[in-house]
Order: sequence, then structure tokens, then C-alpha cells
Amino acid sequence: MDLSKIPSVELLNRLEKLTRTERKITHLILCHINEVESRRLYAELGFDSMFKYLTKQLGYGEDSAYRRLQAARLLKQVPAVAEKLEEGTLNLTQLTQVQKCIKQEIRLGHKVDAQQTTHILEEIQNKSSFETQKYLAQEFNHPIQTYEVIKPQQDNGFRLELTFTEKQMKTLHQAKDLLSHILPHGNWAELFTLLAKKHIQKEMGKSTKNVDSVKNVIEAEKPDNSDITEKTDSAQKLTPSFTTQRKRKNIKITLKRKLLKKANYCCEYVAPITGTKCKSTYQLQIDHHIPLARGGSDSPENLRILCRTHNLLFAQQWGLS
Repeated sequence: MDLSKIPSVELLNRLEKLTRTERKITHLILCHINEVESRRLYAELGFDSMFKYLTKQLGYGEDSAYRRLQAARLLKQVPAVAEKLEEGTLNLTQLTQVQKCIKQEIRLGHKVDAQQTTHILEEIQNKSSFETQKYLAQEFNHPIQTYEVIKPQQDNGFRLELTFTEKQMKTLHQAKDLLSHILPHGNWAELFTLLAKKHIQKEMGKSTKNVDSVKNVIEAEKPDNSDITEKTDSAQKLTPSFTTQRKRKNIKITLKRKLLKKANYCCEYVAPITGTKCKSTYQLQIDHHIPLARGGSDSPENLRILCRTHNLLFAQQWGLS
């Protein structure tokens, strides 16, 4: 199917329509799963469980089959879920999380009736998976895991399990966003390691033999399109937008900080059609309203904060990429 010649507005309308259709089909699939399970038709086909039927006969992956099966069982208990699922205010992952909590409560001898379940589902509408997990932990009074666990792995690595307070996690997320230029695809392990190396070098010097150079870490993680954005070692990781033949002046860190504060530490892009503001905090960069290559200046009035995605979008619109 070649979609390259379809106008953008039509393409977006098609995708939205397909998404609504997909949600409706998902609801119908859950209803069919419940009916097949209630009739035990999977047993007549030679499978010992509905899960096996979904994976072996229908070809679902194990995670996909598990989510649909748990969501279907929750739908059976609370039929109103169907409407929320079709609207998109609830999704399969959320329904699975709720169903898991309900099953755990039942194992502990606690009753969770349909009224309480309905209330929970109303509260988690339009929430992310992370926000849903947080709400469920509070609703069901899950015990706080405060111990630390270090488990050896077969490759001589280690698995580390930690518990952070809300304030600590907020600080870590901020550090991860500010270092996203150095670690564009970095996980938490890479972030902790980089922060540790930086501190060790600060205390012991860059010539320390026991520690790899942070510069090597930066170069190893540098993306292929690094000619578009330049990196610095500053904790306020904001980059000028695009390279030009004209010699670029370094933007003072004080100005960078002012621009960041003015932008409320997030991307300032606003969609012209919907008015939606991006607000991303990932790989923030300094962008020129009018690029240097098109006669723009480095004056504060010509500068703004954009995430890398929208920086590249404007570069494409200006014909600079």
C-alpha cells in the first residue's frame, strides 16, 4: 500500500478512523473471548486453557494474549468498560493492571465488588500506565518496598532493585532529560553510571586510570546526525539549532538558562491546527525562529526552546535538512 501521495489531512483522518475502528474491534474481540471461555470451546479444540487457545490457535503473543484475557474478564464483571474502551479513555494495559490487583485482593481474602471496580476505572481514565500503577498502589494500599536487592546475572552483570521517593524520582527524571543529548537512548543504568563517572572525575581528576573518560561515553552515544546539533558538557543541555556556513557564536549559559526558565523547562512548540503545546522535556535545544542560514540573528527575541523532534521539523520546513 502506497500512502506517500495521500494529502496529510486525509492521512490523519484515515488514521483516526482506523484507530476508532481498532478500538471497537478490540471490544468485540473481548466479548468473543468471554463467550468462548464460558462455553469452554477451547477444551473441545484440544487446548487446556483459554490462554493456550489464544497463543497457539489465534497466534497472539503471550503478552498480548494475557492482556486480552484479563481485560475480557474485567469486562465481564463491569460491562461499562466496553464504552470506555471504544472511547479510548481506557486501554488494555490499564484493564490488565486493575484485574491483576483485584485477583491479588481476592487471594488475600478481600472482597472487591463491582461498585468499587467501577469507581477505580473511572479514576484511571486517560491516565498513563505509570499513573495507573501509582493510583492502584494507593487504592489497594500496596506495601512500600524499601529494601534493596542486587542479583547476579549469568553475563557477570547485576540486577539492582531500588525504591525512590517521589522527590528523588523527580530529580532523576530531570537529570535524565538534561543528559538526553549525551544518552539519547540511555536507560537508568547508563544514567547512574555516567553521573557516577562525572563525580569520580570531579573528585579524582580526569586522568584517573580506574575510570573511563566521560568523553568516550559521549562519543560512543553520539547519534549519526550529530552534525545537526552540537553537544556540550554543560548540565543545561541546550543546543543551537542547525549548522551553517556562517561561524556560529556560542550562546552564553546565562541566556540559555533564561530561555529555559521562560519556556518552563519544556518544548515551546504549539500545533497550529489544534493549539496543543508539545511540553516535551527530552533533548531540549535552542532554535532560531529565523535560522542563521536565512538571515536570522542570535538575539534573544529570535531564540526559543524546542525538543529535537520539533527542531528538526522546522529545519525541514526551512529546507535545511
